[in-house]
Parts: sequence; C-alpha cells; structure tokens
Amino acid sequence: MYLRNAWYVGAWAHEVTREPFQRYMLDEPLVFYRTEAGDPVVLDDRCCHRFAPLSAGWLDGDDIVCGYHGFTFDPSGTCVAVPGLDKAPKKARQNSYPAVEKWGWVFVWMGEADQADESKIPDFHYMDDPEWTGLGETLPIKAAHYLIYENLLDLTHAKYVHKTTLATDDVTGFPLSVEDVDDTIVVRRSMIGIEKTSPFFNRCAGFTEPVDHTQHITFTPASYIMINTRVQSAAGTTENKFAEFRIINALTPETSKTTHYFWNLMRNFSLDDSELNDWVFNGNRGAFAEDKVIIEKQQEMWDTVPGAKPVPFPHDKGVIQSGKLMDRLIAAEQAAKKVAAE
Repeated sequence: MYLRNAWYVGAWAHEVTREPFQRYMLDEPLVFYRTEAGDPVVLDDRCCHRFAPLSAGWLDGDDIVCGYHGFTFDPSGTCVAVPGLDKAPKKARQNSYPAVEKWGWVFVWMGEADQADESKIPDFHYMDDPEWTGLGETLPIKAAHYLIYENLLDLTHAKYVHKTTLATDDVTGFPLSVEDVDDTIVVRRSMIGIEKTSPFFNRCAGFTEPVDHTQHITFTPASYIMINTRVQSAAGTTENKFAEFRIINALTPETSKTTHYFWNLMRNFSLDDSELNDWVFNGNRGAFAEDKVIIEKQQEMWDTVPGAKPVPFPHDKGVIQSGKLMDRLIAAEQAAKKVAAE
C-alpha cells in the first residue's frame, strides 16, 4: 500500500519534452509530455475508450491524440474530440495528476488533486544553488522502494557492501541518535577522530591524518532520503581539510517490487574541477550499483518469506522509526478516505 497524497519524483525535467512517454508510478501507467508553453502534463496513460496507451499517440497543440481511434484529450484529461461525434461523452476523460517542475525534477501528486500543495515538495534548493555543484541520474532497481530507503537509513552496510568505494572505519562503535521531527525521521552519527576515511573522501580532499566524519540522514515521506555527510581534519592534526556532500535520493515506486531511484550528489568545494565532477559521479554510480546488487538479492529472499518479521538491532532505529511513520501516515490517509466515502 502506498501513501498517495504526496509528491513523488516522476522524471528529470530534461526527460519531459514534446514527445509523450510512458512511466509507471505506484503501479499506475502514466503519460508525460509538455504543452507548447513548456508546462509538464501527466495523465493516466490508459485511454478510457479501449485502454490503448496514449503514449503511443501524438500531440496536437497542447492536446494528446490516442493512436488507436483518435480520441483527443486536453491537459486536464477532458476528452475534447471523438472522430464521428459532434460532442465527446462526459464519461470520456482521463485522470490528470498535478505536476510541478522544481529543482530539475518533475514532481507528481499521486493522490487527491484538490489536496495537492506545492509547499509540501521537499527543499532541494542545492540542486539550483550556484554555491553547489552536482550530477545525478536514475537507477532502476528491481526491489521495493522501502528496501532502498532502509539501506540509506542504515549506513553501517558501507564497510561490507562498499569495500573499495565508501567504506570507512567500522561505524558500529559510534552511537547514533534518531528523532521524529514534524513527520520526518532524522538519523545522526558522529565519528570523531577516526584513523582513516573512505577512498572516496580521500580522493576528494587527500586526508592523511585522523578525521571527524559526521552523517546526518533525513527521511521525508513518502520517498525522500537526504544524506548530509562531512569529513574534516580532526582536532589536533596539522591538516585543515574538509569534504562535504549532500546526496539527494528520491525513491519512487514503479510497482510494489520495482523502483525508480532518482539521485543527485551535490558538493560545495572544487566547483570548477571537471575531472573531479566525473570522478565523483562515477564513484557514486559505482557505489549505488553495489547497493543495487545486494538489494535486488534481498528482494528475492523477501519474496520467499512474505509477512516475515526481520530481527532488529540497535542500528536499525532509523529504519524502524521510518516504517512506523509510514504506517501511521498511510493508516490516517485510508481512514480519511473511508470517512469521505460514507
């Protein structure tokens, strides 16, 4: 079950053009395109006539024409033309989904349209801030979206999954704090005076002495994980170096067992170093590819024990709290829907 009254990333802004394309979100086939003025449009991709995909049709001005029988729909989903009829039937319409272009992404509201509130889109202004630079892409993963945010909320896996990329000294010996702040889960860990950091951070800043490594992870329902991680020279060392990254992760369910993983890795140092840009992007892409392998294998095992409960450990606090938060929000949404239907 999904939280529907929420914004999900549907596409990178550059993906949405005057060529309609299909993308599944929350098990729903959707069609994306732009109006002549450049506004993004998202409609149910199943033509109400015979359920042929509108994405296989074409645009006529701001309207989309079904390539099967020529039914034509405007950006609101209203059928405006049917071949052979003077007036389209009132029932001939498509579900339309509110869409907002922001931070280089197109966000889609998958629930009740009258409840769509643009102010609820998370603040990812770093993606537009000239003081930061970054690169990202979409990673398709054959696993449920919640398995990915569980992976991101518990970074103790880095030593084992990312041995040659993001691994640092064992972080399990350092305490973490978990807070529920205004329906977001915040996980913090500070690793002070560790002897070495990961190969990734060493390449970025050239650390040769002990460092302080802090992690600040925020889960924002329904599908966002922001990881702020900073490594700096420890007190008492002769170096004065730092490297700070903000990894923006948007985990949009394609289906119950597949996910569109949108990510962007931002940094606020060496902004004009194109060689470092490529190295950081490819390094993070490699690390996420390592995550993809283990998470997809994990999904395969979950499928063999539906309904089973995993054995929790102290480092799972963020995972557990985020799961409870999502359960509560979904239950509240379902209860409100039931009341409205009565």
